[in-house]
Amino acid sequence: MTHKTHTLRHHPLPEDIRERLYGPAREQWRDHPHYLISNARALQRNHRNLKRQARQYHGALTHVLELGEADRKTEANRRLLTTIGNHGHNLLKNLHSHHGFEDSSVFPVLRQHHPRLAAGFDVLEQDHLVLDALLDDIDQQLNHFPTLATDPRKLDIAHRQAADLEALLHRHMDDEEDIIVPIYLLYM
Repeated sequence: MTHKTHTLRHHPLPEDIRERLYGPAREQWRDHPHYLISNARALQRNHRNLKRQARQYHGALTHVLELGEADRKTEANRRLLTTIGNHGHNLLKNLHSHHGFEDSSVFPVLRQHHPRLAAGFDVLEQDHLVLDALLDDIDQQLNHFPTLATDPRKLDIAHRQAADLEALLHRHMDDEEDIIVPIYLLYM
């Protein structure tokens, strides 16, 4: 198995894209009269849950990585790695479902009705390509659970991939909300 390098976007949306976004500002979303009845709240809740799952996966791998090699090989920690692997598989399934729906339904419809935001959707779609590649790599690592305990190199790779995933989700989902939530509030 080869570890691919992913080009993660660390910066927020460029200013020329931000200038085209609809209002209201993020700090006003929850007070908007349509917040509770639009898809905005559901999108943010789903994003929070996916970010939490990614944070937990990364944190669990951090814990295992910090254990001594002998401790990682105990039966209890092998069971822990099995649990972490199951959590990782669920996370990947949830992420594929979430962004697959966005790619097939949400982005095309919103792009069609809001052409001024096309450059923003281009950025989000590029993020999804990077996310797909990263998820494929993580899936390959998950095939080695719980035997990662005996291979520190593979464990380190899995840990770096989990850190990349967490960073990508935070940047991408915040930008996605900046583009989509105001549309939901104003038009749905």
